[in-house]
Amino acid sequence: MTVGRYDRKYLSIALPAAMEGVFMILLANVDIILVGTLGVTAIAAVSIFTQPRLMILTLARTLSSVVTLLTAENYGQGQTQIAGKILRATLLVWGVILTLLHALFFSYLADILLWMGAEENYLPLALRYADIALVAVWFTSLTAIMQGVMLGFGDAKAVLQTNLQGNIVNLLLSAALIFGWGIFPAMGVTGAAIGTLVGTIYTFGGTLLYLRQENLLGGSWLPDKNYWRALLPVFGGVFGEQGFERLGMVLYTRLVAGLGAMPYAVHAICMNFCDFYYSFAGGLGKASMVLTGQARGQKNTGLLLRYIAVGNKWCFIFSALACIMILMFRQEILALYAADSEALALGSVVMLVVAAVSFPEGKALTSAGALRGCGKTTAVAIYSFVSIALLRPLVTWLFVYTWGWGLMGAWLALALDQSARAVSAEILLYRVRRCLHEKDIQNRS
Repeated sequence: MTVGRYDRKYLSIALPAAMEGVFMILLANVDIILVGTLGVTAIAAVSIFTQPRLMILTLARTLSSVVTLLTAENYGQGQTQIAGKILRATLLVWGVILTLLHALFFSYLADILLWMGAEENYLPLALRYADIALVAVWFTSLTAIMQGVMLGFGDAKAVLQTNLQGNIVNLLLSAALIFGWGIFPAMGVTGAAIGTLVGTIYTFGGTLLYLRQENLLGGSWLPDKNYWRALLPVFGGVFGEQGFERLGMVLYTRLVAGLGAMPYAVHAICMNFCDFYYSFAGGLGKASMVLTGQARGQKNTGLLLRYIAVGNKWCFIFSALACIMILMFRQEILALYAADSEALALGSVVMLVVAAVSFPEGKALTSAGALRGCGKTTAVAIYSFVSIALLRPLVTWLFVYTWGWGLMGAWLALALDQSARAVSAEILLYRVRRCLHEKDIQNRS
């Protein structure tokens, strides 16, 4: 297989962004793996906060994607100074909104966890973790927005380095505080939350330092008309996509949580591992978004089409590798999280679906990134709403409770949703490619 200069350019962004995604999901998985030694109840107590955490991060990730898209397009036009203006205005306006949102969640955290399906027997344990972890989410939210500029410039390596360091801090401190190493007391799930908080603060500080060195924090922080004119059209589509995905996942998780502590713990284990490749493929989608966005800013149709093709190629390669690795090592993977024989037996079957889902989820994320780079954010939001907010919850209810397929039914519903999104994205991307190809021919003639 020949790796050309366009492949190298794509991989120079995709691999750091993909590994950054993996390390970010590791931030959550570290706690699951470490507290897994404390029992199924501890796993459930930590895992139940996952969806509220992702609900809050929906806004931050939307803003991060918007900042990345705007930065990439301006970078393609050679107007890099605009990126600092966009970043500063976003941090000022949306930073206040994010702070109020976190305060609201903190006030109703117990009710939120109960609505998510937390059971009374482990709710106090879940609150001990979530009260601290929620503060970590605030730092993560602001960090995500700031790193959107870094990614828009194509500097995914700096994002990876900063997040990797923060994850190492999280891993070491969480382990020390969970089990009580040396001078550190054994604090169980509370220790896991403290380790997560310190790790996110470290990443936040490293990101601030990068932006200061690049002179992106100096100047006016007040938004002007140009800021709102550029942000709002993109924000609507991206937020719709992110919001619908989170709504669907909340409903989906709530349905699975109703199966009981043990099935939900197995689901959390498999879902957390599934998120590793989902996050990796998200890096491929980011690379497609950045490079197609830059090409769009340059008004270079041929280059845009080439990066769409390159993204599709590497998506298939990495999805195949992920599928093979999961099939070969699923038993060893599960053993990292839990030692319960019943959980291992159930999880081993579910991991077969996790392996197969690698292909549609990789395709859905990579194609969606290319569509966003082409300015089709609203179209992505529409099919995301239909697939994940409507299709997945309805099919999950049918498979799990009406037909009685249990946890396996929930994962088959997930596979159906991912496949529907992959097909929808590919159809839209085919239409975009055809339209762009026709324009490219006209321009050449």
